Amino acid sequence: MNFNKVLQFLADNNIQPAELFALVERVRTMDLTDEEAIRSVIREVAKVANRPIDKAQENRIVKDIMKNGINDNLFNLL
Repeated sequence: MNFNKVLQFLADNNIQPAELFALVERVRTMDLTDEEAIRSVIREVAKVANRPIDKAQENRIVKDIMKNGINDNLFNLL
């Protein structure tokens, strides 16, 4: 994953690093085939980033993660 994109995402969304690191740790150990776990993390990221997410966006992100894993494209979807 592109570290610069992570830093830019933090800066653009005024996210506290501690919150991000907690999310990263959760994602690092989660089962990427567990759709409910993925949805939970997506909702948490949206909340931390203070960005509303509708069901269609959530579905698109879940589908992408389940198909491709977590990659740079995820930042474009968010």
